Amino acid sequence: MTGAVSAFGTKLNWDGEDIAEVTSISGPTQKADTIEVTSHDSANAFKEFLAGLVDGGEITFEGNVDTTDAAGLIAFNTDMQAREAKTCIITLPSSLGTWTATAIATALEWNYAHDGAIKFSATVKITGKPVLSIS
Repeated sequence: MTGAVSAFGTKLNWDGEDIAEVTSISGPTQKADTIEVTSHDSANAFKEFLAGLVDGGEITFEGNVDTTDAAGLIAFNTDMQAREAKTCIITLPSSLGTWTATAIATALEWNYAHDGAIKFSATVKITGKPVLSIS
């Protein structure tokens, strides 16, 4: 039997404010640089590498604009315009764990389709090391 868990109920918090009506969250997307150290002595003429610096990556999220619970989006917009790094927390459902990171808001887009709800999409760039905690 699988140990997989439904993502339904995952929350995103920006600087102490939950972002309401989030429909999708992706990330953090971490990536390690590589440093090539190939030499004439490299075995079998294969390139060799060392691990370089790790980039904490980005978190992207989108959702429906909820005008009755907009404190999170307002805080996000304010911090983006102020260019301030804040704490971003993704809380997994059923108290399974969290991702916690310091991040800079880098994108906020609103979508006003004629036949749909007002939606938003946003991106944050992690500065430093994101921390995963699994309960």
